[in-house]
Order: sequence, then C-alpha cells, then structure tokens
Amino acid sequence: MMKKTMVIVLALALLTSLTLSVWVVGAQEQKKEEVVLKVVGRTWSKAHVEWAGQKLNDNHPELDITLDYALYEYAECRSQLAIRLSRSEPIDVMILDHIWLGEFKDLIQQFDPKDVPNYDEWVPSFRKLMEKYADKGKTSGLYYSTDVRMMFWNKELMKKCGIEDVKIETWDDVKKYAQMIKDKENLLPAGVKPVGFMAGGSEHTNSRWYSLLWAAGGDILSADETKAAFNQEPGVKALEFYGWFLKNGMVSPEDVLSPKDGAVYDESFINGKFVLSLGNGDWLGSSTIKNLGMSKEDFLEKFDTTLIPAPKGGVRGTSVAGGYLWSLSKFAKHPELAKEYIYYICGPEGWNLYEVTGKRGLPTVSSALPTIDDRAYSEVIKDAMTMVRFRPTIPEYSKIAAVIRNAIQNYVQNYDRVTAKEILDDAAEKVNNILKK
Repeated sequence: MMKKTMVIVLALALLTSLTLSVWVVGAQEQKKEEVVLKVVGRTWSKAHVEWAGQKLNDNHPELDITLDYALYEYAECRSQLAIRLSRSEPIDVMILDHIWLGEFKDLIQQFDPKDVPNYDEWVPSFRKLMEKYADKGKTSGLYYSTDVRMMFWNKELMKKCGIEDVKIETWDDVKKYAQMIKDKENLLPAGVKPVGFMAGGSEHTNSRWYSLLWAAGGDILSADETKAAFNQEPGVKALEFYGWFLKNGMVSPEDVLSPKDGAVYDESFINGKFVLSLGNGDWLGSSTIKNLGMSKEDFLEKFDTTLIPAPKGGVRGTSVAGGYLWSLSKFAKHPELAKEYIYYICGPEGWNLYEVTGKRGLPTVSSALPTIDDRAYSEVIKDAMTMVRFRPTIPEYSKIAAVIRNAIQNYVQNYDRVTAKEILDDAAEKVNNILKK
C-alpha cells in the first residue's frame, strides 16, 4: 500500500514539475518585449517594407516586433509626412524623395555611418547627398534607389531611312541624323517625327532638360543655391537646342507638349512616334516595355541608346539622378531598430532578392550593381551613374521647378516669336524673387 502511495506521490510530483516547466516556458515566451515600428513609405515599396520587417524580427528573437506601416502615392506621401511630423508623431522610419531633403532636414535624426555595415559601398555621389544636410561625420539616411537619363533611338525606323551604324556623342550628331531622317520622312509611317523631347506638365520636362543644361556646362542654381543660373549661356544653348528641331520642322509644339507625364511620352516613343528621343530614363527598357508587353529581346532589336550627348566643349553623359532615401525620424521611439531596418531596405541583400522585395530603380550600393546586369543596356546605365547630378534639394525647389517648366513650355509655344534668352531671363527673375523670400 505504501509503495502504491509513493508511486502516486512521485507521479503527481512529476506531473506538477512538468506543468510548472510548461508554465514557466510559456511565461518566458510571453515576456517577449513588444515593439511597434512605425514606417511611412511609398505604395510601390510594400513588398520591400514587409521583407525588411521580417528580417528585423528574425534577427531579434527576443522581441515581438510589429510593423505599423502606411504607404502613400507621391504627393500624398510628402503631405502626410509634413502633417504627421508637425505634430511630433513618433514615426520611426520614413522615405524621402531626395528633393525633399531640404524641407525635412530638421525632422531627420542623423546617425553615425559607423553604425552602417559597409557604408563606404554607397556610390560616392549618392553618399555626398546623404551627408549634405548632416553634421560632419553623420548621415541623414541611406540612399535607396535611383534612376538615370540616356538618349534613345528607334533602329527599325532609322533603317527605313537607310541609316545604320549610328553613333551619337554630340548635339551636332543629333542634328545630323535628324536632318537625314527629315530628308527621308516619306519612307516613314504617317505622323512619325524625326525627334522628340518632353515638354509636358510634369517634372520629367525639367529633369530631361537639366541633363542638357549640365552637358552644356551650366547649372540650375548658383553653387550656394541662392540665385538662378539656368539663364546663363549654357542654359540658353540647351533651350535653343530644342528650338532648332522646332524651327526646322523636326517636331511640332503639340507633339512635345501633349504628353501629360513622362510615362505617356516614353510609351509614345516606344510605339514609334519619334525616331530620336532626347531623353528617357533607364526604365524604358524595363518597366516601360513591360507595361507595353514588349520583351527585352525585342527592345534590344528595335532600340539603341547612348549617354546624353553634349555640345562642343561640353560634358557628355551628365544625367539627372532621381530616387529616394530612407531616414530616421526625429521622433523615432526605436532608433536602433530603425537604423537596422533602414539598412535592410537599402543594403545589398534586398537588391539580390528582386522577386521578394519588388524593389524599383537602380541600386546605389556598388556591390549590388551586378544585379542590373540582366537589364537592357546595363553598361550604359552604369556609365551614366558615374556622372549623375542632382536637382536642388532646398525647400523652394518645387516652386522653382514650376517656373522653369513654364519657361520651357513658353519657349516651345513661342520659339518663332521670342528668344530663349528672353524666356530664361524672365524665369530667372521669378526664381530669384522666390529665393529672396
């Protein structure tokens, strides 16, 4: 009887011990610290945002990290950030178009590049912009992705005019081929224009013209960004370059003014509206043709590209760089986790997982550049990335851009009645007034 009692007691003790062990393990699991990381991004970044969140969780098994993210379209993203940060909302991580940096610089929490693995791998020109508004030895964030501009032409339409083995390096080369096409335009389908460029009502009109402005040796603003510079001789030459094609019947004002944005213009070029195109983004051979159902092989067969041409004595290949940074908010509640999260989004690993992250644009981390090797004309793209320049990042830029865009459109509509110098001088006066306020 006593043995049975002892067995029962031991069994109960063992059961109690096991129950307590399970309870203790469960209690330990329940003791995981709960963290909510607040993220504001763009709508197209969803897959990458979620992937980086999972990476963060995997690297911190001691934490229960929840990603609270809000994704917006371009204009709304800027507005939402301005509103939410103005009330000191504890956003941890935020995406910023690089031209918003001046506007948001005081709402960014700078951090030490030493906290970023392989920080020196970021391409120098982009690293310079990351540090532009930061204290010495600090960065305002990590550059996420970018884009570049090149010149393209339709080889198929060129062949119809008997033109092959095209080589374009200078503005005179462009004019030469445009004239050759014009002389044989009867061999082209009705409505096809020898040359096209963007003059519609979007920022693409600005960015594509800036590449020509820089190629001519000019700049948008003075070095200290306090005065207009685009109305100097290089800017006049760049606008007159457009004017030459208008004056010689290579394209009409309506042809270049009608595309409401860059995507519409790009698609019209792919569809055969223009033979030569004075500026398209690297995305032409990736997302644009994908949207139109064209294969990479067909694109390579039909189109060719080169670096942005320059006038005599100019700088061939200068290109506007677009793109975004991911930054740490001034009001971040979890700055260390936020910095790690930003690295996952911007660093090389995500760029090697395109199907997972759904990233867009070109990497600005040198070790990730091989990931674009499968793109059409990737070597030209890489060359263009070595010569990128940026639009002004001051808060007034959006107003300045509107003035410059209006000037380009005004000239296109009145090229035979007013000079490029007059148009640009008038625009420069307006820009200087904006900068004085």
